[in-house]
Amino acid sequence: MVEKAKFGYVYDEGMLLHRCNYDSTMLECPQRIEIIYERLLSDGLLENAQKIRSRKAEDWELLLNHSQELIDSLERLIIDEECEEFCRGYELLWLCPQSIQAARIAVGSTIDMLKANVDGLIGNSFAIIRPPGHHSYSNQPQAYCIFNTIAIIAKYAVEKLHLKRVLIIDIDYHCGNGTYQSLKNDDRFLFVNFHAYHYGASWPFDSEYDYDSSATNHISIPLNAAMNNEFDYMAALHIIVIPLAKEFAPELVLISAGFDSAYCDQIVELDDFGQAIKAHGYGHFARLLDKHWPNKVLAILEGGYLPESYAECASQLTRGLQGAPLPNIAYQKSINICMIQTIWNALCHHSKRWKSAAVMLSKLQEQQIQNKLSIYIPPTERIFVGHKFRLIWNRIKEFRIARTREWIQLDETIANDGSKYNDAVNRINAYITDYDYTSQCDNLNEETFIKRMLWTHTSASEAFLLSAPATLYFYTGMEQCLKNDASKYLIIDMATLKDAERNISK
Repeated sequence: MVEKAKFGYVYDEGMLLHRCNYDSTMLECPQRIEIIYERLLSDGLLENAQKIRSRKAEDWELLLNHSQELIDSLERLIIDEECEEFCRGYELLWLCPQSIQAARIAVGSTIDMLKANVDGLIGNSFAIIRPPGHHSYSNQPQAYCIFNTIAIIAKYAVEKLHLKRVLIIDIDYHCGNGTYQSLKNDDRFLFVNFHAYHYGASWPFDSEYDYDSSATNHISIPLNAAMNNEFDYMAALHIIVIPLAKEFAPELVLISAGFDSAYCDQIVELDDFGQAIKAHGYGHFARLLDKHWPNKVLAILEGGYLPESYAECASQLTRGLQGAPLPNIAYQKSINICMIQTIWNALCHHSKRWKSAAVMLSKLQEQQIQNKLSIYIPPTERIFVGHKFRLIWNRIKEFRIARTREWIQLDETIANDGSKYNDAVNRINAYITDYDYTSQCDNLNEETFIKRMLWTHTSASEAFLLSAPATLYFYTGMEQCLKNDASKYLIIDMATLKDAERNISK
């Protein structure tokens, strides 16, 4: 057994200066990293850890993944009005004059965390940073993200520290589209991308992020159903991610640690249409990766917006990185049927390139035959409902008329009495109370999940029905907006869009 190296972490109050001065409703706010840092301190998880000295990234480091044009444009923003005007040409972006300095601290400090790991000074580590980065690429900051920290340090690892292969796993609720675009078809990197998809009804409305992505180094795990929990994610990790990652043989593992895929984190706007990873699931994900690549797992904070949720998630993730005891993941009789379908489809797609995928696919098909079931055949046609939405969002960026405020509308039950918020907190506290530490052996293994992968004659119908509510929720939200000339939804203001189109046609 490999001895645990010193745990490392990044935190700096300079990143608190990044705040939206023109909209107090923004969910990505300074308190996110404050709360996480204070929680890790109170849990004693940083007592013997190595804090990385913070610094701002230099231009040449940012240029590993971004354009000089973007850097210069951000440096020129000196008042809030200029910041807001700049953001009208992007998707779900807000800025303040201090944003670029906070983003430089996030990147520069995380680069030094990487260097300390590669030099053997620290082992597994956690960068408690903001702004997040996994949606940003080249000259496209978006969705709360300015510079793509994880893409930059992945490139730094291979181009400056001479590592040959880096594995990146994104477990944020949203698609890591910026990381995908940053690393696409570069076989020095293997990018595993868990994300809400809902047949393209979920942002960024792009079929490129389905299971059959064209990129040679992209393992996409599109989630068409809501409420996949830690057991479901572990199924995908054991059956497809770990086998392919072992074949890839990385020298470094990076986690885009998005806690918005946690149970109840998205309660503010999504109710039961989010995902459902309980906090200790993140700890088990980290422990599983450390089992295969000891002392080489670095986690970088991305999303997560409900304090009671993301504080617990960060604590459990850190425990997993440190090799501390974790609550057990409860056994389930079955895996989410939509996750089963996605795993089958992904294996069929990647078996053409990856030997490990072909071997696993053969095992599962043999199990089908042994159980007198038909072998699995991927669908000949895919469902994709996001094309129209992507065109509209592109149009809004082209006209530079994106809404910059109040993207998330708190409904009356939250605004008036906090009932949904309180319900979410109660659910989180309930599962924490039920944590079971009685056994510290890893009973979940590949075979646990293989036997739950059977695909019957009713499975396709069951998967479709399970995926329908969340898919319709997202689809209907966008569709209703487009049908009402007075409506506003996320970055869309239909009245402003119609005016812009009329002016163009004159």
